[in-house]
Amino acid sequence: MDRSTWPRSRRIVRAVAIALLVLASSWLGAIAADEQDARRLAVGINLFPAVLAADQDIAAKRDGSGALRLLLVHRDEGALIEDLAATLRDKGAIRGIPLQVEIVPVHGLAAVDGARAAGVFVAQRLGKDISEILAFSRRHHLLSFSPFDGDVERGIVAGMLVRDRVMPYVNVGAIHASGLRIKPFFLKIAERYEEH
Repeated sequence: MDRSTWPRSRRIVRAVAIALLVLASSWLGAIAADEQDARRLAVGINLFPAVLAADQDIAAKRDGSGALRLLLVHRDEGALIEDLAATLRDKGAIRGIPLQVEIVPVHGLAAVDGARAAGVFVAQRLGKDISEILAFSRRHHLLSFSPFDGDVERGIVAGMLVRDRVMPYVNVGAIHASGLRIKPFFLKIAERYEEH
């Protein structure tokens, strides 16, 4: 049957059905991406303290109270960031030094005293806003960590690669640019990104 002879109402119903399928598939794709990001965040927040412990100068990065001040940076996530902060607080200490976890919006970094921080965790995909974290981390010689694909290649100091198992992933150039001294053993076991 020629489609041009279909009654108009049938063509409208078909067009609406196709539009709903397209919308549903993009919505399901967004849910899958969100679930993947949530898994990466859960693994990353548990790996972050081990990576920070590889900073040879971590003990010198205590704040005035003697704690390590860790910054969780985001754009607009609320409850998820609170859960990540609680997970990190539950770790208690890194190398015996107590933790103080602070949630900071990316555009609020300029107001943060970075000299009193020990590390930065990227808690949300930030796109172009990642440049603010790079500048802040380098200015204050902080280890930055992101669990998201591509951020280490963009200049974040550390992240993770997920293959057969989760491996720490470091950007050698970013380590030098941030003035960090990372334990040689950690660098041996980590996957390394080096610009050519």
